[in-house]
Amino acid sequence: MKDDRTIDPEPRDPTGPGGDANGAARVQRLDLVNGPIFPTAVKLALPIIVSNLLNLGLGMADMIMVGRIGKEALAALVISNTLMMLLFAIGFGTGFATITFVSQHTGAGRHKLARRAASHALMFAVMLGFVMIIVGNLFLPDLMSLFNAEEEVTRYAISYTDVLFDWMPFFFLLALGMAIMQGLGDTLTPLIIMVCVNLVNILINYVLIFGVWGFPRLGIVGAAVGSAAARMIGSMAIFIILTSGKYRMVLRPADFRPYVQQFWGILRLGVPNSLQSLLRNVNVMILYRILSLTYQPTVAQASLGVGFGAEGLAFIPLLGLNIATGAMVGQNLGAGKPDRAEQAAWATLKTGFVLMTIACLAFLLIPGQIIALFTGDPDVIEAGSWYLRINAITQIFQACFVLMGCMRGAGDSISPLMAHIAGQWIIRLPLAFILATMTGLEEWGVWLAMATSSAIESTAYFWLFRRGHWKKIRVRIDSEA
Repeated sequence: MKDDRTIDPEPRDPTGPGGDANGAARVQRLDLVNGPIFPTAVKLALPIIVSNLLNLGLGMADMIMVGRIGKEALAALVISNTLMMLLFAIGFGTGFATITFVSQHTGAGRHKLARRAASHALMFAVMLGFVMIIVGNLFLPDLMSLFNAEEEVTRYAISYTDVLFDWMPFFFLLALGMAIMQGLGDTLTPLIIMVCVNLVNILINYVLIFGVWGFPRLGIVGAAVGSAAARMIGSMAIFIILTSGKYRMVLRPADFRPYVQQFWGILRLGVPNSLQSLLRNVNVMILYRILSLTYQPTVAQASLGVGFGAEGLAFIPLLGLNIATGAMVGQNLGAGKPDRAEQAAWATLKTGFVLMTIACLAFLLIPGQIIALFTGDPDVIEAGSWYLRINAITQIFQACFVLMGCMRGAGDSISPLMAHIAGQWIIRLPLAFILATMTGLEEWGVWLAMATSSAIESTAYFWLFRRGHWKKIRVRIDSEA
């Protein structure tokens, strides 16, 4: 068996499915390895930003509607989503590995390997989804007990999450299918799909949560059915597009022949990315546990959830820039243009800095109005407003999050992981526990610890980017097993 770093002998295929070898998606006609950098980066990032805003809209729709049931249901939704994000961490890391492989092989003109990476990502999504179904059926009550929430909150959370577990393959298929398209340089098609997913989700939520038009009133379970059904429709749409023969990448039955080396390549890059996301979400679970020790635990936990939701509104543009940076860096490194890859990273970093400065000002000036978008509970609005005020300045530091996409697009998944561990585990958790339980600051102590650790972690990303080691990395695998 050959080493998985062997240079692929497949020649460039400028007339392969969909056109030129520079990776321009047929839908957007974006050339990521030639022409002006900043306009291309913006055009690539904008659909991702809107798509992720819509993805956040799925969660907001659930939160707003479920919030009308009561703060116990809202807290249940928050901790359930935290658990789901913990499990989605695996798919998130695999998604970045998929972008890396697809973008670098596309940039180098190795279309056969790009198709193989895409097909194996989809197969991995299905396998991972079925593993999660087993985990949910066996361990859901035990997982929920980790949050130490009140009995009614836990009961709501279990009923909501139990539905989602049964639909997990579709969640992963949607995420990795979108990653394939983004690696190709097509960010418009995922946007269109997410518009449809949102419309379906909101409609089913409204009907089943409140029991209108003759349908049963399911409450929080109706929100779970809406989210799951919408993602099923979105994932099936992506699969049909990729196999229809009318898209930039045309997946054929032969591409789904399993190669152990390809799965290993995805895991080799994806596991550190997944571990970072997994650790991030475990970190959040521990923060909820720390908040359960405060004077008003349900209020504190609910305010952290809505605070995350509000902060997510500001963070969504960064996520779009992050993914766009990964695609541009991957394709340009694959095409042998490391200097252009660095210029693309600088362009997205400057854009992120401007956007996060605006977010900082909004968090300082109108925090109460922002939190009120998620809940009408006055106690949660008060606590959530202080979350935004305290974390406002760190938004500027977090512009460096886009540089994580640069390193991941290059194939460096270890350095960001180390920066994360230092910021969120060595600094955040001990500081949060001390400030919340030993100083009388209660939830304020957690907010202060989060702000401090986020600034340090973001600074580490900038240092890693400036060091430049990522420009020397190339991702290569065998063309045949």
